[in-house]
Amino acid sequence: MLKQWAEPPPEKLHSGAEDEGRRMKRREKNRVAAQKSRKRQTQRADQLHEACEHLEQRNRKLRQEVDSLSKEQRLLSEALCSHEPFCPIMHCSFSLTSSSRQEDNVVHLYTLHRL
Repeated sequence: MLKQWAEPPPEKLHSGAEDEGRRMKRREKNRVAAQKSRKRQTQRADQLHEACEHLEQRNRKLRQEVDSLSKEQRLLSEALCSHEPFCPIMHCSFSLTSSSRQEDNVVHLYTLHRL
């Protein structure tokens, strides 16, 4: 009777080998899936890093443009202020009732000056 418990039946031996084979296949499949997942995660991180660098570069360019336009606006305002005392349009006899009319004149003068 001891011999019966010491050795598993032949069908159990075969079943254990099949289980081990399935377990090995499952582990290999899981290992490959984990590698693919890590690769996708790395690629996504690389894409995000590249996008971040691109956005930072664009942000720097836009800030430079804002600085440049602010400087130009300041220079134009100074030029207008220095020109105003000598401008016959600004001191003409007709009444400028709206600030938009004054702005139109300034834009017109600036356009003429640039030509």
